[in-house]
Amino acid sequence: PGAAGDLAALAELDEAALLAGLRERFLQQHIYTDIGDILVAVNPFQPLPLYGREVSAAPPAAPRRPPAAHACPTPLPRRSPIGTGASRP
Repeated sequence: PGAAGDLAALAELDEAALLAGLRERFLQQHIYTDIGDILVAVNPFQPLPLYGREVSAAPPAAPRRPPAAHACPTPLPRRSPIGTGASRP
């Protein structure tokens, strides 16, 4: 999984395994690493030939999955003060 980049595929996913995978990829100058839906970028402290003209001119990639819709509960109807029996709109 270190070379492929998705550390979520590790058999054991703990802090030591994540740090080892990030270190391995950093030493290979792979500064971007997926961990499931999370993208981790490690500062290489040097210029890397990652973005040429073809990458800069390319349209942005589509997201992997659509963003989750916010599940907001339906608001309760407003009621008038106790004892009046009328409800407000």
